[in-house]
Amino acid sequence: MKMKDFNINMTQYNRGDIITGTIVMIGAKEVVVALGGLKEGVFPRNELDPAFKIGDAILVMVTGEIDDKNCLVLTHSGVNKALEDKEKLKSLKVGSEFTFKISNINPNGILGEFMGYRVFLPYSQCATKDFVNCEKLINFEINAIVIELNNIKKSIVCSTKLLEENQSIPVEIGQVLNGTIIRLEDKYAIVLLNNGAKAKLSISDASYEHIQSLKDVVELNKNYDFKILDTNSDYSRISVGLKQLKENPIDIQFDQLKIGDEVEGQVVKILSVGAVIKLDNGLTALAITKENTDRANVATHHIYKLNSRVNGIISKINKEHHKLNILTNIKKDTN
Repeated sequence: MKMKDFNINMTQYNRGDIITGTIVMIGAKEVVVALGGLKEGVFPRNELDPAFKIGDAILVMVTGEIDDKNCLVLTHSGVNKALEDKEKLKSLKVGSEFTFKISNINPNGILGEFMGYRVFLPYSQCATKDFVNCEKLINFEINAIVIELNNIKKSIVCSTKLLEENQSIPVEIGQVLNGTIIRLEDKYAIVLLNNGAKAKLSISDASYEHIQSLKDVVELNKNYDFKILDTNSDYSRISVGLKQLKENPIDIQFDQLKIGDEVEGQVVKILSVGAVIKLDNGLTALAITKENTDRANVATHHIYKLNSRVNGIISKINKEHHKLNILTNIKKDTN
C-alpha cells in the first residue's frame, strides 16, 4: 500500500472519512466504487451484503491508503461502528463519564485509547483502591471522568478519583443550589454545594459566550447559584451549570425575528444543499440552493461565492434549534 500517492491525489479525503459512493463493479475479491467522478475506490468483496447490486449507493470509509492500481482503499464493514463512535464523541465533554482501555504505564500515569483519542490518567487523579497493582492493568477497561479534552490533538486527561468520591447526597435535576468553588481549573471546577455534595462545573456550562477559561467567569472560594444538570443513581457524579440560570441571548434574538425580515451577511461555507450565511446580527442562516434559483440541478458554487455579500429575507425560523432559512438577492464580492 502506498501513502504518498494518496496524499497527492486524494487530499480532499482523510483517514476515517465516511463517504457515499456508487457500486460500479462486483468482482470475485473486491468491490469497485465510484466516488463522485474522482478516482475509484475498492473494498473487499467479503464486506459486501448480498442485497447490494451494481448501481446501488453505499457508505464506505476511507482507510488512508491506495492500492497498486491507484485506487483509494475503502472499508464498508466498519462504517456502522464508526458512525456510532462519532455520535458518542459528539456528546463527550469535560465532566463526561467514559470507558477506556489501558495501553501502557509510564512514570507519570496511565495511558490508554478511546475512539481514536489518546487518554492520560495522571497518578494524582487515580482512585487508589483501583490502582494498587496498576502494572497488571494493561488491556483492562476502566471508567473515568473527563477533566481535559482537546478535540484538535485528540487527547483526553481523565480522573478516576472523582468516581471514588461517593457522596450519596440526593439532589434533583433542575434544582437550584448555592455552592462554593473549591477547585478551579481552566476547563472545569469542583463545587461544594450547600447540601454537602460535590459537583462538577464544565466550561461549556458556565457561559453562553465563548470563553477560554473558567477563570474568566468564576473565582476560587466564591459562592454562586448553580442548577443541577445531571446525576447518576447514587449521586456520586453531579453536574451543575451557571449559564442555565440565565436566558440564552440567542433565544432573545430569535424571539425578535419574524418571517419576511430583511437580513444581510457574508457567505462563510458552500454546501451541496446551499450556502451558509453569517448574518450581520451574529446569527447563522442557510440559503437553500433550489429555493434560490429557477435553474434545475445547479450547483451551489455557481450561485454563491465564498466570502461574497448577500442580502434577502427570512423564509423559515426554527427557534428550538436556532436555525434560519433565507431567500437571497446576490450582491457583489467585497474582496
